[in-house]
Amino acid sequence: MPLIRKSEFAKIKGVSGAAVSQAIKSGRIRGAVVTQNGKEFLDHDLALELWERNTLQQPPPTNAPKEPPTDKQLREFIDGLPEDQIPDLNESRARREHYQAEKAKLEALQGRGELVPAEEVKREAFAMGRQIRDAMQGIPDRVASLLAASSDVREVHRMLTEEIRVALRGLADG
Repeated sequence: MPLIRKSEFAKIKGVSGAAVSQAIKSGRIRGAVVTQNGKEFLDHDLALELWERNTLQQPPPTNAPKEPPTDKQLREFIDGLPEDQIPDLNESRARREHYQAEKAKLEALQGRGELVPAEEVKREAFAMGRQIRDAMQGIPDRVASLLAASSDVREVHRMLTEEIRVALRGLADG
């Protein structure tokens, strides 16, 4: 565990001493601080590891404006966090990328018609249920007089079965 001064660490990382102090204050490398004889030093290896894990690497500047995450994305991210743990910066970025990829996948499935909105499914299920109900309720009107004239139980059973089949076949074909 080689200990180094903050200024030495700043030179290693190619940043200012103020940037190292800010990283300690913000908690990004606070775990690497070691106090000896009233002076603060940094554990060289741990400071490097924490810096890489918790410091946002600046991507090359682009002219395109970035889209901020939606409220739903933020809510999903927060819901996925354990209550007692705050992930490091790179893990947070990885989770965000994962959610963006999932969102793109869902949009592609919806675009190909493989994924439909729940409201549409509910509407179609309701319409189908109504058709079944109407077809089944129409059976007594069609066969009541025939059944009243028949005294043979088997014939009544056959007529009812046939009418139910006709009604169901009409639904399957329609």
